[in-house]
Amino acid sequence: MKEKKSWSLGSKLCLSALGAAILLVLVVLPAEYGVDPTGFGRLTGISALSEITPAAGRDFGQSMEFNIAEYDLTAERIEQSIQGLIKLEDSPFRTETIDLKIEDFGEIEHKFIMPADTTFVYSWEVLEAKGEGVYFEFHGHPSSADAPNYPPEFEQAYSKGEGTSQSGTFTTPFPGYHGWYLMNLEEGGITVRLKVSGYWQEHKEMYRAVDGKVLKAVEF
Repeated sequence: MKEKKSWSLGSKLCLSALGAAILLVLVVLPAEYGVDPTGFGRLTGISALSEITPAAGRDFGQSMEFNIAEYDLTAERIEQSIQGLIKLEDSPFRTETIDLKIEDFGEIEHKFIMPADTTFVYSWEVLEAKGEGVYFEFHGHPSSADAPNYPPEFEQAYSKGEGTSQSGTFTTPFPGYHGWYLMNLEEGGITVRLKVSGYWQEHKEMYRAVDGKVLKAVEF
């Protein structure tokens, strides 16, 4: 009887490499890159896959478009941007924590003076609240100088209710004074801690009263 021929490791590796090379030429190149040196890909329809599957480095006729001016290497900043996605500012945003102290039976109004289309994020809470907290009205109105451009006694409400806290993001719909009227619903004096980050020109207390008696009223 003849002995069975055994394959050496080297022979097996050579055969594997040859098979891989054949597979590369006959299948991979036509399917992935549209390269078909033997014509096998065209005959079997494999070449059509390269027209469907994106190949690395190919131009698909797509481009990103921006509504900005032509890029200028010497410009300090791009002056145009997509409205609603980014708004450039001339200064860094501010972050401030303001403690608003309200007497028993007290009311206050605290406003931020801001241009139009300016944003801040805010969070306020009644410290150590034991009851209903405060009645609040978050609203805005124009300055007295701009008032003639609006209906008489124009104000715009953003939110109102009763509670011990609120958080949110706010963007001014018009230039002017924007902020909160707060009425103490607790027994005894309270502190409302307001945390704000964003952009504003200044902020100040505009009104204060205790048990209906006005202690402070600032002209807008």
